[in-house]
Amino acid sequence: MLRSMSGFRAPYHYLTLLVVSEFNEWRVLLHGQGATIQGNRLFSEAKAKEHAIAVARHYVHEHKKEGLPVLEEVKWEPTAHDDWLIWSS
Repeated sequence: MLRSMSGFRAPYHYLTLLVVSEFNEWRVLLHGQGATIQGNRLFSEAKAKEHAIAVARHYVHEHKKEGLPVLEEVKWEPTAHDDWLIWSS
């Protein structure tokens, strides 16, 4: 199934963080070269964004043990009409 995404995206070093509105929940997805991470579904945009950043920090700094600086803030931008979410049931 293909569906245009409605939400926000932000970079965290080499990962792209996505927070997508889906009915009454927010879906959290992160992707980068060789990695696709699905976070929790949350009921508020703010909590979903916080969760996405927390997952990115954990992945980059604790799991991959990268020597990159911890980013205190990320710049969220609205998803565009050409951003698509593809999934199968």
